[in-house]
Amino acid sequence: MATLTLIAEAGRNKHGQRLVIVRCSCGSPDFACREDSFKQGRTKSCGCVRGVRKLNQKPASEAVAASVARAIKSYDEVIALKEAAAVAAENRANVLEQTLAAQESTDLDTHKAWNTESTTARKLRQEIARLKTAKDKTQISLSNSELTQEEIILAKIASLKSQA
Repeated sequence: MATLTLIAEAGRNKHGQRLVIVRCSCGSPDFACREDSFKQGRTKSCGCVRGVRKLNQKPASEAVAASVARAIKSYDEVIALKEAAAVAAENRANVLEQTLAAQESTDLDTHKAWNTESTTARKLRQEIARLKTAKDKTQISLSNSELTQEEIILAKIASLKSQA
């Protein structure tokens, strides 16, 4: 009977389910499967027990590269949206600041609006920085896995092509 060994995490599939890289004792190439299926024992081999490898299982490098490309793309999309919101909040804060500077006495409502907009912009910038860090960690964790540098670059290129 074949046994599977957990090698590494492989991100998530298109449905958001966690994937893992596993190695079959028969010596076939590593492959990606759902984490819950592996942990619950539903995935028992690469397919060698039945005499054939499952056709829908991609080699580990392909599955990880595809998962990374999706993760990077989603990070980039969220960062772009938050960047646009931060710029808009900063612009509104600047207009309100100029309005306050032109007034002889402080209008409390205008001051509150300025404070709200500047706080919103600051929080968005902090969130963007956290997202960029998470994106970088995703890319670094891949470089430490079994992927070659070439595969990481190909995943980045695929991500950039899908954005265009």
